[in-house]
Amino acid sequence: MTVQTLELKPAVSAASVLKLVKVPLKIPAWSVAVLVVMAGVYGYVSGRQNPAHHYVPYVGYPLVLDTTTGKACYSSTPKASEQGTAANADANGADASVPTGPAIPMCGK
Repeated sequence: MTVQTLELKPAVSAASVLKLVKVPLKIPAWSVAVLVVMAGVYGYVSGRQNPAHHYVPYVGYPLVLDTTTGKACYSSTPKASEQGTAANADANGADASVPTGPAIPMCGK
């Protein structure tokens, strides 16, 4: 039994295609340099105005630390407390389990 191999040769060589494309595309070097500088400035400015947020675990699962701003936030909605609210009420009827300080926001809001 003999093994036959099939060789495919391209109809047009890559060098001839590059030669045909290169001739009509004569762009001044200064315009390419300006384009590269403008793209760099745009990337820098957009990154400064909209920085990528990076979250790391902080105390518990839903609580994370945003390393961009240095503030804590919840990555998902925290579960409600399992304790009864009647046991936490004080003499005035106010619920003692409700925090009176600033609430920790959800991430991205």
